[in-house]
Amino acid sequence: MPATTRSDSLDFLAVGAHPDDVEISCGGTLALAASQGLSVGILDLTRGELATNGTPEERAHEGDESARILGARGRWNAGLPDGGLDAGDAGQVAETVASIRRLRPAILLTHFHQDRHPDHVAASALLDRAWYLAGLRRYAPETAPFRPAMRYHFASRVGFIPSFIVDVTEVWDTKRRAILAHATQVTRAGADARPTPLNADDFLDRIESRARYYGGMIGARYGEPFHSSEPLGVRSLDGLLSAPRTPPGSFTG
Repeated sequence: MPATTRSDSLDFLAVGAHPDDVEISCGGTLALAASQGLSVGILDLTRGELATNGTPEERAHEGDESARILGARGRWNAGLPDGGLDAGDAGQVAETVASIRRLRPAILLTHFHQDRHPDHVAASALLDRAWYLAGLRRYAPETAPFRPAMRYHFASRVGFIPSFIVDVTEVWDTKRRAILAHATQVTRAGADARPTPLNADDFLDRIESRARYYGGMIGARYGEPFHSSEPLGVRSLDGLLSAPRTPPGSFTG
């Protein structure tokens, strides 16, 4: 997809360690934002070259199709090493800062800091560091400083008590189709496909079960959770009055 210029700054940028991480974790939120006229983008930190199935080229093609389904304005790849993400690597930090400054998202979404996959944990730390440094004018002064106003963490393998939950019921089918676009990862259609947790028969059922769990917390069919490391400020109280909530007695009868 074409590069985004400074004049094309994004409303949301979701950053995943590997192609398909974003769709699985917060694809519904991106689809919902796009359906409401907001600009969204996806940044994959690696090409997923260590994946059991699929080549980097196949995964790039699948990622572009998935981004199209979600309505994303663009999808980019930082080209960092799969299995080697490191927040202490100055080069990786600089590359991530450059992406943030180029894409200029108002809201940054990325991995929660606890997860089973070490790349997800490292990606969370890398984005937290890059988010901060991107706003310093004396860090890499050849490009203008820019720090997204907000950054939130999405859930991958490990859940958490959410700071807020997005009702993604109306775009659930879009999220599902975006995940299925990563066919080399979530199906065993290829002649040489090896079994993994991602292409198990019940994988999408497990994704749906988690979304039903979080959706139930707010009285919605499907929900995606997010964690904020800072307090969430409220200026307009209309949003609180219209927010989805669990009907009384939903869990107790």
